[in-house]
Amino acid sequence: MNLLRRLRGEMETPRLLLRHWSEADREDFLAFTADPAVMLSSGVRPARTPEEEDTAFRRALWDSGCYAIVCKETGRAIGKIKFQKDIRRPNVNSLSIGYELARAFWGQGYMPEALRAMVEYGFEHKGLDVLAISHFAGNDRSRRVIEKCGFRYEGILYQAYRRYDGMVFDDVCYSILKEDYFSDPERYKNP
Repeated sequence: MNLLRRLRGEMETPRLLLRHWSEADREDFLAFTADPAVMLSSGVRPARTPEEEDTAFRRALWDSGCYAIVCKETGRAIGKIKFQKDIRRPNVNSLSIGYELARAFWGQGYMPEALRAMVEYGFEHKGLDVLAISHFAGNDRSRRVIEKCGFRYEGILYQAYRRYDGMVFDDVCYSILKEDYFSDPERYKNP
């Protein structure tokens, strides 16, 4: 990764560029944030009105931990991935990761590629002690992504999340510890 990209907090993988959102990404962002198949899996209400679309886009635009997942071949944003507060470890140097990917790109290995870049960046540039991630019970697509990227299963937090529509979900939790990452960093990186 070149120095300028690293200074801007960008990450590059074989097929992707992870960078902060720009106004030019609005159409791509709205294409997946309005899709219930994408958003319900992460517990977020799909954008339904222009006002909700604008609020969601502005939030991503100004969140310094939120990255557009850009396909290098097309230059278009195909999803988002973000560092966020790890609510289960309030006094630890820890972050959690959340993500969404446009449905047309599911099953093509893009999300493991993006997640591995975030793992590397979290430990090697942010100096984290713990990197956490979770998915709702039954979300096998996310489970496979998380397991492919080397996260260690921690357990299930039962009835941990009430979605906007009142449905309650168990949260399946995983993490990578700093010592695990640095004992074999190549295990967690993109080939």
